[in-house]
Amino acid sequence: MNNNEIINQIKESLDIADIIAERVKLRKTSRGFMGLCPFHHEDTPSFHVYTETQSYYCFGCHEAGDIFTYVMKTEGLSFPEALKVLADRAGIKLEKHTREDIDTYGVLDMAAKFFAGNLKGAQGTSARAYMSRRKLDESDIGRYSLGYSLNAWDSLTKFLRSRGITDKAITDAGLALTNKHGLYDRFRGRLIFPIRDITGKVIAFGGRLIDGDGAKYLNSPESAIYLKRKNLYMLDTARKAIREKSRSILVEGYMDALRLHKCGFTEAVASLGTSLTQEQAKLLARYSDRCYICYDSDTAGQDAAVKGMYILAENGLSVYVVSLPEGKDPDEFLCANPPESFEAALREAKPLIVKHLESVKPALNNELTRRKALDELFENLRRLDTDDVLQHMGSICDTTLLPSAVVEARLLGLRKAPEVQPLPQKTKAPAKNPDEELEAMMCALLLHSLESRVSLPLAEAMRIMNTELAQLTAAELLTENTEGLQNSWLMSGETDKVKLISRGEAACTTIKADNDAERFVKIYSALKRGSIDRRIAEIHAMPPNEQNPEEMMSLIKQRMLFHR
Repeated sequence: MNNNEIINQIKESLDIADIIAERVKLRKTSRGFMGLCPFHHEDTPSFHVYTETQSYYCFGCHEAGDIFTYVMKTEGLSFPEALKVLADRAGIKLEKHTREDIDTYGVLDMAAKFFAGNLKGAQGTSARAYMSRRKLDESDIGRYSLGYSLNAWDSLTKFLRSRGITDKAITDAGLALTNKHGLYDRFRGRLIFPIRDITGKVIAFGGRLIDGDGAKYLNSPESAIYLKRKNLYMLDTARKAIREKSRSILVEGYMDALRLHKCGFTEAVASLGTSLTQEQAKLLARYSDRCYICYDSDTAGQDAAVKGMYILAENGLSVYVVSLPEGKDPDEFLCANPPESFEAALREAKPLIVKHLESVKPALNNELTRRKALDELFENLRRLDTDDVLQHMGSICDTTLLPSAVVEARLLGLRKAPEVQPLPQKTKAPAKNPDEELEAMMCALLLHSLESRVSLPLAEAMRIMNTELAQLTAAELLTENTEGLQNSWLMSGETDKVKLISRGEAACTTIKADNDAERFVKIYSALKRGSIDRRIAEIHAMPPNEQNPEEMMSLIKQRMLFHR
């Protein structure tokens, strides 16, 4: 069964109203259900669920979509993740991408259970003693899926081989290395931290040395299923808390994240020992637009915090930097202080620009480093939204010892249009655009009505529609097989087209007409008037000697044919 068939089967098996009713109190209407919108604050219900089309639309904030876009939006999931959630809900089995992926997931799961058994058993005495020294108890083994790799060359390799796992599968999973004597375990004498993807599957391990020689921390190599830049430690369990608390806490290490969870800060995640990436920032932005970054208080940690906070800000997050006493990381701080002390540090966290100005001040006051520090400061500031920077103009001038005119010149001089990435606007119900609503209605008719598709030539559709999204959607509807087209958009990530159709379906219910043919005439006439009016306005804006009187007269005559 291919993805398109699975999507259709899920839609047939599940009712969108049942899914939405778990979060929104719905009341019955003539065409479906109605309730308070889950996407924006409102006191009067404007959120409609249409059982006939299995879609939703909010007349307040104009959010729209189907069962997949709803789960993606409310749970912060990608389409493949939403597909898995809904498939599980419908009792539908999904085929894995490749045989190798199935093998790797299975091998890693076996390894996680083997490591956990070691930690609980007689051979885990030294590891449990280490845990006790780090103020972790045996209940944390199951709670955080901790494990222990024996201080032996091939204990895991032998175990996996005894279960019929091939040497290739073991090395592909990153669990063993090869030398002239054969395979030997990658992780030896370490407390093991399983790394899971957003759906909870083990994809890698991190290991903290407690017996023998070697690096303090060791991580799984990247593989077909594990890319460090696209994952965050403990996000699978933290994402619900991040959404509920409207904030995330970003730390560096496994123990930092685990300690925060143990102390009640279940919105914490760790960046897997790598510099923060755009992909990781986008992951966090799915669940909340506020992030508290709490890296180690040493120089390297603070430098990493400065770099990371700009990446977070570029992806639409409001960033605050948490400061702990010098020499302390979150784990050490919470081992010595009650959780209330860390909550107080969160309250005192400083916004991105304030923290950066504070950290760069010593370099600005040194003649040898001032020029480089200024260049780096303004290079980073240009990555932010102009309005956000201007709010701190006084502090920037005071710290850099530059007059405001010079600061503005440096900011404007460094800003290049192609590089500017404005932050998304804060959640606000957008103004309703009548032309866009008409275009959405026309696209909905083109999807559902063969008569409408036959009645509207492609060239005419491009003329009467003004927005690029509507033009692209209409072009596909008029040139491709419409059956399964919405599913194809979902699979390719083109959810904006799905939402456009859903908005149109909802808006069509406001048109007084007996059938789709009547709706088509009314909507087409309104769109045609709009396109004529736009062209007339363009001609009026031309210099008199460039205007074409014949074209203007023709347009006026056409406009009369499509009068209201």
